[in-house]
Amino acid sequence: MHSSFTHARRVAGFSWPLYAGSAVAIVIAAIVSLLPVTTLGLRLAAAAAIVVIAWFVSASFLAFHWMFDRSELLDGTWLRSEVGSSPRRWVQISTGLEETTLPLQNVFPDAEGRMIDLYDPATMTEPALTRARKERLAGASGIAAIEDGWGDVVLVMLAAHEIRDASARERFFAEVARIASSDGRVVLVEHLRDVIAAAAFGPGVFHFFPHREWLRLGKLARLELVRERPITPFIRVFIFAATNA
Repeated sequence: MHSSFTHARRVAGFSWPLYAGSAVAIVIAAIVSLLPVTTLGLRLAAAAAIVVIAWFVSASFLAFHWMFDRSELLDGTWLRSEVGSSPRRWVQISTGLEETTLPLQNVFPDAEGRMIDLYDPATMTEPALTRARKERLAGASGIAAIEDGWGDVVLVMLAAHEIRDASARERFFAEVARIASSDGRVVLVEHLRDVIAAAAFGPGVFHFFPHREWLRLGKLARLELVRERPITPFIRVFIFAATNA
């Protein structure tokens, strides 16, 4: 667990145009509210705009801090109790960023592991992710290269929501199920599109998917939900068992 704002600053920095635009909007609204020709109604509207923009700027940054600097998420040791035993082999699927990657080589030091970088610049065009990809991890390989049933633990870490096409998500989950061993676990770590996320991220919540979508994808891939739990109100962990191996 980190005590500083290191990760929050990094994640917020990936979306710096949004934060810069918000600052400009606040300044403009403040100027409008102070003009002598501004009507009372317009002043009230400007004040409301300042409050709303300031709320989402502050709330989103504090949410990042809670998730990545103040929670157990990036330490990864919580995964030991979730999977129930030490795996022989693990697969980690992420978008190649520090905040979407767990140190599984430390969590499971005796296991063999493979890293998969899910990033596809042709389909993952979110500006913040594109900027963040300047810090791409090396040594990643494609999921298609992994043998059937290879991974005792398959971790999908804050990556699946970047697959925007529904059919592509279905194919991805089918591949995840394919590479999971018969007695292994698929661990999905995701944001949710819910009221709490909307309160923190505003319209940005629509970049996430609702709870039912992850259950639908798991069921379609014949992955059985074993349990789920939150890590902060903004991150949820789903533990699946492969039933088609």
